Amino acid sequence: MPTIGKIAGMDHLSAARLRRAGIKTSRAFLEEARGEKRLVSLSEATGIDQNTLRDLAASADLMRLEGMGGAYCGLLRAAGIHSVSELGRLSSEEVTGALLAVNHNRRIVRRLPSPREVEMWVSQASDPGFANREQ
Repeated sequence: MPTIGKIAGMDHLSAARLRRAGIKTSRAFLEEARGEKRLVSLSEATGIDQNTLRDLAASADLMRLEGMGGAYCGLLRAAGIHSVSELGRLSSEEVTGALLAVNHNRRIVRRLPSPREVEMWVSQASDPGFANREQ
């Protein structure tokens, strides 16, 4: 599981604040950010805005998908796909098209994910058991 600083969208200040709160991995972060009460408590403990924490948690959750690193997570988010549940509602063709279009305009990654990678992500994201799997 990646360290807290590897989460897509995580800035150095937020990562340092989370580390000071004892959160060093994305797994620990997802656990602490799960549920509204815990999110509010984490926000108060770190001084990080709740909406920022929600966005970072969505990125960390996307990064649980096999082969999903920070760059591809950023690409998905730039294409308007911000969560595992959003990804799971799309076809692999829709996702591939969205990634191709956004990368053509913004050059976010050097190599687009292969159709097989996208199919795997969509399959995992649409699996009802994915949310309950060990992070």
